[in-house]
Amino acid sequence: MAVAQIDEVLDLIGFGWIQVLMFLGCTFASIFIVNEIIGINVVSVDIACEFSLSSLELSILSSAGFAGLILGSHYSGFKTDQIGRRKVMMYSLCMAVSSSMTSIFMPTFYLFALLRFLTGLFVSGASCNNITYMSEYTKAKYRASIINFMCYAFAASAIYLPLVAYMLAPMNRVMFTMYKFKWQTWRLSLLINMTPGILAIIFFATLPESAKFLLSIGEDERAYQTINRLYKSKRKQDLTSVGITGVTDPDTPSNLGDNRNCCVKIWRGTAPLFRQPLVGNFLICTTILCGFLFVGSAISMWFMELRQLMGNRRMTICDMLQSNATNTVKAQRICPSKTSNYIDSVVLGSTFLGCSIAVSVFLLCMRHFQILFMFTTLATICGLSLNMLVDNVPILVATALFTTLCTSCIPLISSVLLDLMPTHIRGMAISMAFLFARLSVIVANILMGFCMVPYCLLTFNLFVLITLVVAILSCTLPKS
Repeated sequence: MAVAQIDEVLDLIGFGWIQVLMFLGCTFASIFIVNEIIGINVVSVDIACEFSLSSLELSILSSAGFAGLILGSHYSGFKTDQIGRRKVMMYSLCMAVSSSMTSIFMPTFYLFALLRFLTGLFVSGASCNNITYMSEYTKAKYRASIINFMCYAFAASAIYLPLVAYMLAPMNRVMFTMYKFKWQTWRLSLLINMTPGILAIIFFATLPESAKFLLSIGEDERAYQTINRLYKSKRKQDLTSVGITGVTDPDTPSNLGDNRNCCVKIWRGTAPLFRQPLVGNFLICTTILCGFLFVGSAISMWFMELRQLMGNRRMTICDMLQSNATNTVKAQRICPSKTSNYIDSVVLGSTFLGCSIAVSVFLLCMRHFQILFMFTTLATICGLSLNMLVDNVPILVATALFTTLCTSCIPLISSVLLDLMPTHIRGMAISMAFLFARLSVIVANILMGFCMVPYCLLTFNLFVLITLVVAILSCTLPKS
């Protein structure tokens, strides 16, 4: 009888039905996160029409959820390393669903934007935990592939959101009126978008806490029972049958009895990320992640508005945008949203799914830094081509590839970051990295709102330059 390292036991277990439930729970949580933060932009044109929004106000609405994520990410990362991955996700999902439900009944723009901010704040706990939770129950050899499979949810959501809006488009824009409150179809769309969050709550209610987290806080017996449950579900026998009576994790910290106050604990949990030997890899991964979100998420968030402003003439994208704008702040708004734009968004989501599948295939025969370099180089070429293309379909394809070649690499760089960090600060590492990345999204979002029309060429080529920088940085990642 012996005590084994937890990663060795996970290798023995493989991928059982409990891990399948974890995969589904994390997948539904990922879909819900995307629906709540990015999904608002699919119906942004209709929201702008109802509230008569300027481009600046539309930027505020698009950034509200990300601002909440940024504000909550650091504390969520700290709490997940203190009370557990699953517990933080349960609290996060329940509060986010409640806040999102309340937001659809808000009659004024600023109340609606406030509730979207609170939804982003509450969902931050799930956003920095679902990848960490799944990775800690996956054998190291397949961790990058499983995380990439799980993040197909982002692509599925990118297809699901415009399809829901497209199916609701034939309905009357104002479905009914109650006490001067007009219930429009975009509110029903947001209501439907909450469904994955409710399903995720149901799944996580039946799942165990992360065994690696339990080891990191000294609950070795509970961690062993959790791992034994997984082994029994897959192999139909106890771990004692193979001579294992306990599990351990070499990454477990030595200071389990730290009784310092909350602020000191947060600082002590954050500081190692900015010291040797972790600081170099952490900053490189974080910068790459910021680049992917800056380019991919910002253009995706403004995709519907871009397609709404563009016409059918043979002109470059910037010429079309400038010919359809009246000034730098308030663009000429066409109401309601063109239904063809929803189909274009489905094309964007399908391209995202295709790129994500390509990442999974390439992981079988290529290293992570090679995939990152290849995808960012192709994205740079697609971005440069937008300066010259004049036909609508090639512009749509180039824009979709420019965006999705970046966003499809987000799970890959996240898994690299997790592998480079010790267990007891993984939650903090991933939350800090995404904190900076989401801040970059807000900067990009404001940039698009103010500069998309008056400085179109400069704006789009700035995005191209950032993808080129990310391509260079990907070559500096550890090669193993």
